[in-house]
Amino acid sequence: MTNSKHKERKNFELNLMKSRYRSGAEIVGPITDAPVRQKRSAKVQSKMLDVAEFLFAKWGYAGVSVRDVTSVAEMRMANVSYYFGSKQNLYYEVLRRRAEPLMKMRLERIRSVRAKDLSGHEKLRSLIAAYSDPPLELSESDDEGWKNFFSLIGQITFTGFAATEISDFFNQPARELMSGFRDIYPEKPLSEIQAVTMMLIGPYILVLSETGRIETFPEREYSSSDIGFLGPKMKEFMLGGIIGVLGAPVEKV
Repeated sequence: MTNSKHKERKNFELNLMKSRYRSGAEIVGPITDAPVRQKRSAKVQSKMLDVAEFLFAKWGYAGVSVRDVTSVAEMRMANVSYYFGSKQNLYYEVLRRRAEPLMKMRLERIRSVRAKDLSGHEKLRSLIAAYSDPPLELSESDDEGWKNFFSLIGQITFTGFAATEISDFFNQPARELMSGFRDIYPEKPLSEIQAVTMMLIGPYILVLSETGRIETFPEREYSSSDIGFLGPKMKEFMLGGIIGVLGAPVEKV
C-alpha cells in the first residue's frame, strides 16, 4: 500500500471514530426559539405531545413526519409550526416535559441520601434506590405516557443524544450519583466511578423500556411489563455489579 493510500485510509478511520458518537437516526437539528404563541391552548399542545411521544417511541424521530403526528391527533399540520416552530422543537419538547421532572426527583433523592450519616453499604444501596426508584414509580403510575417516554429513551440511549439541552437532564443526576459513589469510594480512580455509573444504564434501560425480549421465550415465567417483579432485581443487580467492580464499601470505624 502506498503512503498516500495508507494516509487516506488512516484519515478515513479517524473520521469514522470521530463520528461514531454523533451518528444515528436520532441526530436532529438544533432547538430554535419557539413561537410566542406556544403557551396558548395547553390542551391542544398536550394532545399533540402525547401523540408525538407515542409515535416517536414506536418509530423513532426519523420514522415520524409532522403529517403523521397531526393526522393521528386529528389536527392541521400548521399546528406544529404554530405551537412548536418545527419538528425538532416538538421532539425536544416531548423529551423535556418528562425528562425535567424525572431529573428533579432523582437529584432531590440522591442529594438527600448524600446528606445522611449512613454506613457505606447502606449509603450505596440508598444511592441506587434514589437513582432507580423515580423512573420505576413513574412507569407504574396512572400516566401511561411514561411508558412511551421510557420506550423512547430506550431507543435513543444507544443512538446518541445530540442535544445538550436534553442530555443534561440525564447527566446532572448521573454526576450527582458519581459524587455519591466517590463519597463511599474516595480512593478509587474517577474512571472506575464513571464506568460503573455508565454501566447502570444497561439494566435500567432494559427494565424501563419493556423491550419484550423475554416474550421471545415460550417458557417465560414473567413479562417485560412486570416492573414490580423486575425493579427490585434490577437494583440488586446494580448493587452486586458496583461491589464487583469497586469492592465492598469500607465501613466506618
